Amino acid sequence: MKLSLLRYLFLFDAAVLSLLGALLIFAPKQLETAFGFRDLPPAVSYLIGLWGCVLGTLAIGYVVAAANPIRHRVWAQVGIARGALECVLGLVYLARKTVTFQQAGFGIIAAAVMTIAYVALYPRKPRLAAPGPPNPLPASSR
Repeated sequence: MKLSLLRYLFLFDAAVLSLLGALLIFAPKQLETAFGFRDLPPAVSYLIGLWGCVLGTLAIGYVVAAANPIRHRVWAQVGIARGALECVLGLVYLARKTVTFQQAGFGIIAAAVMTIAYVALYPRKPRLAAPGPPNPLPASSR
């Protein structure tokens, strides 16, 4: 059950990253406006497009990981690290008043939820059963 949920989480994350990556590559100006950033230099659109490339390639990794979450558990670690860093970065920029909650709030909350989901569904190695007490010798052997 847990592995099945992790597979779906990988695929959901891949879909979101693919969509966001494509939007960052093909519609950076529209996203800048949607998030309330106006009058940015044209070079910012280039950087945003590069970020879209990164998200797109990350999505490919998550699709591969969904096929075998145990074998590719490092991708769950990447999801945990990415989500935690995005959340912390968003909170830092919010605290510095570089962005408003309207601009960063959704990203902070989404990153926190994804981090918690990856931590909860992380595929841990199976535990070996603790050795029990030694088998007593049969009465006839004493």
